Amino acid sequence: MVEDRDSSESELLTKVEEARDRIVQLKEERRRLIEDLRRLREERRRLVEERRRFVEEFKSLRERLKELRERLAEVKAERDKVREEALNKREDVRIARQLAEREGEVARVSLKRLQRRLEELEWRQMTTVMRPEEERRLVEEIARIESMIMKVKEARKHVISVLELEADYKATLLKLKDLNSRLAELGEEIGRVKAQLQGVAERLNELSRKVSSLSEAISEKSSRVDEISKQLDSLYAEYRGVLSELKNIRESRRLGIQLELLERKRREVKEKAERGEPLTLEEMRILYGELEF
Repeated sequence: MVEDRDSSESELLTKVEEARDRIVQLKEERRRLIEDLRRLREERRRLVEERRRFVEEFKSLRERLKELRERLAEVKAERDKVREEALNKREDVRIARQLAEREGEVARVSLKRLQRRLEELEWRQMTTVMRPEEERRLVEEIARIESMIMKVKEARKHVISVLELEADYKATLLKLKDLNSRLAELGEEIGRVKAQLQGVAERLNELSRKVSSLSEAISEKSSRVDEISKQLDSLYAEYRGVLSELKNIRESRRLGIQLELLERKRREVKEKAERGEPLTLEEMRILYGELEF
C-alpha cells in the first residue's frame, strides 16, 4: 500500500515537473511572440503612415498632371489658332509683295519732284494768258501729274503695307515659336510628373505588399499567442489538479504515520495499564481513544 502510494506520488511529481517545464517553455514562447507582435505592429504603423503620405503625394501629382494636360490642351488650341493666323498672314504678305513688285517703279518716282512740277504748272495756269490750245494741253498735263502723284502715293502705301504685314507676320511667327517652346516645356514637365507618379505608384504597391505581409504575420502570431494562452490555462488547471492529488497523498501519508504512532503508543499504554502502573491523563485519553490528531 505504501509502495503504491510512493509510486503514485513519484508519478505525480513527474507530472508536476513536466507541467512546470512546459508552462515555462510556453510562457517564454508567448513572451517572444508578444515582443515580435509589438515590433511587427510598430513596423506596420510606420509603413501605413508612410503609405498615407505617398497616397497624398500621388493625389497631388495626379492633380498636377491633370492641370498640366488641361494647360497643354489650351496652349495647343492657341498654337493651332496662331499657326492658322501665320499661314493667312504669310499669304497676305505674298500677295502684297506681288502688288508692290508690280508698282515698284512707280513707288520709286520722286513725289517731291512731281509736286514741284504740279505747283509750277498751276502757277503758270494762274499767271499766264494762253491760247485755248495751250490752255488745254496745260490742263491735261496738270491732270496727268495729279494722277501720277496719286499712283505714287498708292504705290507707296502698298510698300508700307508690305512692311507692316511682314512685321506683323514676323511677330506672329515669334508668338508661334514661343507657344511651341511652351508646349515643349509642358511636355517635358508632364513627362517628369508621369515619371514621379510611376515611382510613387511603385512605392505604394511595395508598401501595400509589405503591410499585407506584416498583417498576415501579425495574424499568425496572434493566433499562436491565443493558442498558447489556451494551452497555459489547460496546463495550469492540470498543474493545480496534480498538486491537489499530491497534497492529498501527502496528507494521507501524514495521517497514516500519526495513526501508526498513536496505535504504537496505545499498545504501550495498554501494556503499562496491564502491569498495574498508574496512567497519566494523556495516556488515559490515548488508551480510550479520546486523543484527536
